[in-house]
Amino acid sequence: MEGNLNTMPLVNLLELLHDERKSGVLQIKTAPPLTIRLQVGEVVDGGILDWKGMEAIASYDIHTPEGEFVFEPGLQSGRVIMPMRTLLGEWARINDECHRFFGLIDSPSRVFESLGGSGLYEIFVGGRSVRTAARMWEVPLVIAMERVWTGLQQGELTPLNRYVWYKLRIRHPRARRKGEADEDLVKMMDGEHNLGQLVAAGISPDRLRRYLINGIMNGELVFSGRGWLLRDLLWELEHRREIKNLKRV
Repeated sequence: MEGNLNTMPLVNLLELLHDERKSGVLQIKTAPPLTIRLQVGEVVDGGILDWKGMEAIASYDIHTPEGEFVFEPGLQSGRVIMPMRTLLGEWARINDECHRFFGLIDSPSRVFESLGGSGLYEIFVGGRSVRTAARMWEVPLVIAMERVWTGLQQGELTPLNRYVWYKLRIRHPRARRKGEADEDLVKMMDGEHNLGQLVAAGISPDRLRRYLINGIMNGELVFSGRGWLLRDLLWELEHRREIKNLKRV
């Protein structure tokens, strides 16, 4: 079974697979890609590349207007995450909440700082990302997003010009080729320099984002954490485009 989301929206597709009690793997070929595993019409696993679970699934835009999909039947293992109707409702709710927060927060990787250092926001002294805060608070990412959004509105937090992914060290799988495009990027991705050092050396963050997105999407860059990184990088680019459009009005 295959098709396009512009003729069969994702929600309708999942409802169809649920009603027909299908088992198999659904691949949505978009940026980011999404994988959903179903057993007898219920979701038992899924995510974006190596980022798995409901949080990863719900980070995907449930109303994506287009993109190819392929469903390959086959038995799957795992526990049902939640009943399909409940899952779709929760997915839509999280999507709506996140879109509201993205007015102030470009991605969960953005680092914020608290100068006061008291109460709920004391963990941001020295700078923390939303993703790190979610782990420290032991709450879902969407709740951490809401808390940071509230902190920004109340003046408790201020955004810093860096992201948690700046700490990542990625070893490029191939040696640089003299004269090729992005030779400088390939050379510095040696597993010793972190991505923040590439930015400090003069690599534009947007250029680095696009290179990482392309490398992850085409399978050239394979490393632990590429799923959440891809999701955040795409959010950041989407946010920047929206800001630029606002400036033109």
